[in-house]
Order: sequence, then C-alpha cells, then structure tokens
Amino acid sequence: GWEESHQTDLGVDLGFWGNSLQVTVDYFNTKTARMLQHMPVPGYLGESKPWGNVGTMSNRGAEIEATYRYTIGDFNLSVGGNVTYVNTILINAGNETGIIDVASYHQMGTIARGENGQVYPYFYGYKTDGIFQTPEEVAAYVNENGELIQPLATPGDVRFVDLDGDGKIGDDDRTMIGKGMPDWTFGLNLGFEWKGLDFNMLLQGQAGAQAFNVTRRTDLYYINLPRTILQRWTGAGSSDKYPKFEFSSANENYRVSDLWVEDASFLRARNVQIGYTLPQNITKKAFIQRLRIYAQAENLFTLTKYTGCDPEVSGGGSYGTEAGIDRGVYPQNRTFTVGVNLSF
Repeated sequence: GWEESHQTDLGVDLGFWGNSLQVTVDYFNTKTARMLQHMPVPGYLGESKPWGNVGTMSNRGAEIEATYRYTIGDFNLSVGGNVTYVNTILINAGNETGIIDVASYHQMGTIARGENGQVYPYFYGYKTDGIFQTPEEVAAYVNENGELIQPLATPGDVRFVDLDGDGKIGDDDRTMIGKGMPDWTFGLNLGFEWKGLDFNMLLQGQAGAQAFNVTRRTDLYYINLPRTILQRWTGAGSSDKYPKFEFSSANENYRVSDLWVEDASFLRARNVQIGYTLPQNITKKAFIQRLRIYAQAENLFTLTKYTGCDPEVSGGGSYGTEAGIDRGVYPQNRTFTVGVNLSF
C-alpha cells in the first residue's frame, strides 16, 4: 500500500523597514509511517526480498530565511541567506531487533545501519586509538588476564578500542562512529548593481556531517592510492593516524572504523558572476537595445577539511541509506564561462 506521511508546519513571516528586510521562520515535524522497504526475511528464502510497508521515521527541524534589499541612487544591494536544521530519527525499524543494516562495502561488511531511536542512518564500526608505534606498545595492550587484546598486531597497525571490556576486539565493540546526513545546511546570496556593473555570488554549505571515505582503502591490489598514503606510518613517531601500507593485514586495519570517517563540512562558491551593461546612449547608435558582457565561475572554490574528491556526497538509496558514503564520487566540475547578452 501507500506510505503515510503526517506533517506539522508552523511558520511566521516578518517584514521590517518597509519590507526592506524580510524574514521567514519555519518549524516542521514530519512523521512517515508504512515506509516501503525490503522486508527482513531469512536468507535461505532466496536473494530477492519482497517489498513491504515496514518502518516509521521522523524528520524534525527548522528553517530561517532572510533577505535584505537596499537602494541608494544608482546602487542596489541584495543580500539573502538561509539556514536549515534537520534531525532524522528512525522510530521503528519494522522488525523484532529494531536494527537494520542499510549499506555495506566489499570485504568490509556493514558500514551503515538504522536503529530505533537513533539518527538515520549512521556509520557503524570500531573506534580507534591511534597507531601502535613499537613492539612494547603492542605488548602493553592487554586485558585483565594479561592476554594481548590484539594478538596479531605489529608496530604500524591500528589500535582498536575494546568498548565492551571483554578483553578482545569483536563484533560487540562496534558502535556509532558518525553519520552522513548534515545537521545544518545553509546558503548565502550576495548581489549588487551600480551604473551598469552587476555582481552576484551564491555560497552554499553544510555542517555536522561526516563522510565515510572508502576510497582510502589500501588492501586492494587494483587501486589508485590517495594522497594520504604519503602520511602513512613508516616507523616509530612517523604517524599516529594512518597505518602502515600493506595489501594483506593480519590485524585487519581495513575493517570498518572511524579511521575512514572524516568531517564533511564545507563552504562552496556555487556560482560567481560579474557583468557590465553598456549605456544605451552608446548601444542605440548600433541599433542595439541592450548589450551586456559577463564572466561566470561555477564551483569556484570549496573550503573543507575532507581529503576525498568532494565532501558533498549524495544520499543515494532509499531514504538516504547511502548518505555520506564516498565510493569514489566524481567531483563537481569547476567551470568558467564568458558571454554576451544582446537584445536588438
């Protein structure tokens, strides 16, 4: 059957100084029930899982948008901005465990899941505590019985955190290590006109999101190694973040962990354009009503700490299950354009 969606929206529009400043504030709370998802059936029934109305999710947040316009003489200024906060929570996974694995990666297993009462989806894996620098550090990482917590580790390997305190690294040590959906998205549009000269710039960005950068895996033979390989561990004191390089890791350094999770916050100049319109007393002599020359740049710059190609990883899959998972997304092009607008 159809999904069901119930939404509450409260908003207010404000205007100041003769509507030179306009502000819109919205609060929204959307609850989606009977979500269309693959039903959790046993694997022995076959690979093709049936679709069913299972699961309930909520999206709650607020949006503020403001625009300011100012004119004095030949000068016109326009500044507009918006910021949105969204919190997505899985209310009911639609099964007995309250947990669904929603994304995986080759040889690494599950990398994202949903869980009742938690943000949806979130990255699921191990927490790390740096890199073993010496054999003495490996030997000192022991449990209450004096047994090695990571018996297969050697210097240069990742130190995984024993969260459940059972004295070994196992599946129960996995936990939430990040999320791909941003808490905040925002934009800023700045424009002005003055005596034929015009300028417009659109900035856009996000904050509170992480990206799972699986392009950094070094356990596959046929790969292009990322630049971060130059910062790998090569000896005691060389790196406490990136492990040594090896195709086969007895310590399984490639397992799903916060080692692959990076801050995906960014600020991008989506569009920058500058133009000049010739005075009509000049163009009319050539039987031209309007002549404007302009230059434009798309994706001129991106400010981010993300080491991958593009921090703006799309949330593919149903209900954004692939949000923040960078499987090698092609970066957005930086484009420069010059042109002429001509009217007779």
